[in-house]
Amino acid sequence: MLYAVEVEIPAQTSTTTPQVTTLALTEGVIKRIWLRWRFGAGNLCGVRLFYASFQYWPLTMGQWFPSTVYPLEFEERFPVQREPYTLKIETFNNDDIFSHTLWVAVLVMREEVPQELVQLMEYMRS
Repeated sequence: MLYAVEVEIPAQTSTTTPQVTTLALTEGVIKRIWLRWRFGAGNLCGVRLFYASFQYWPLTMGQWFPSTVYPLEFEERFPVQREPYTLKIETFNNDDIFSHTLWVAVLVMREEVPQELVQLMEYMRS
């Protein structure tokens, strides 16, 4: 399942009081994350993602992915196995005048059971 949200970040949103947006997910494994800034954000904004109140992206605590004209996307293998099934998205915007928009998408897949394990379970059941 692909989960996505567009986050509009008001002007003068600081890093000390970032805007917080929640993205609801389902149980599974995060396979890929996309971050795309709309035109004009320059290097004025930043984003970081949390799961269960711990910063995972970027992994270095207190760091931010900066806004850029290039989309950022990366593969992941991160299990989402306990509640809450949400990502907390923190954003800031140092622009004095304009708000900026960020698109965040997360691909969550169900964990597939290896065929060998299925065969073993069927064998043990018989």
